[in-house]
Amino acid sequence: MLRRQPWLAVLACAALATGGVLGLVTWMLMSTSQDIVIAAHDLDAYEVVDADDVQVVSVTLDPSVSAIPGRDAAALIGQRVTGAVEAGGVLSPGLVSEDAFPPEGQSVVRVTLTPDQSGELSLEPGDAVRVVVSAATAQSDAEPTYTSAQVAAVRVGASRTVVEVLVPHEEAVALSDAVVAGRASLVHDSAVTSDAAGGGE
Repeated sequence: MLRRQPWLAVLACAALATGGVLGLVTWMLMSTSQDIVIAAHDLDAYEVVDADDVQVVSVTLDPSVSAIPGRDAAALIGQRVTGAVEAGGVLSPGLVSEDAFPPEGQSVVRVTLTPDQSGELSLEPGDAVRVVVSAATAQSDAEPTYTSAQVAAVRVGASRTVVEVLVPHEEAVALSDAVVAGRASLVHDSAVTSDAAGGGE
């Protein structure tokens, strides 16, 4: 009759315990994972969402993180992102909106920049800018005025760059006239500078 070896029994118990712990951890991870929507690539502020802009992944999220469920991915098509999102970023309900564009009380004005004007500017949707309007005539002593705005889109061409900016509705017509007359230019501000400026002078 073979003599029992206690150390083998200890090893067997340890193996069973380790396997049980690993199985429990795996089960917990699987049970808490959920399908959510993330950005498939970098998304600009105000960009309209297409099918290839988003993807569904299964992850384990901290309960404090708000995310759009994967089952709602199709409903996002045609909506706009309200802020820039990096590739792989989690899309939360507050980052996507089906509200009309431009927002209520605002209008979009297109400012055309020559290569010389746009050469030193690096603008992206969501950036804070000022639309600076010079005097109507060169002989005028009037100081330039400005309107605080936010970049909605940037379209770079071979001979010009068109920047679409969001401005207060009541100032849109005058700014458009200034653009047509060639009296408008853009100044790129930081968010802090724009907030402190508080509008036209």
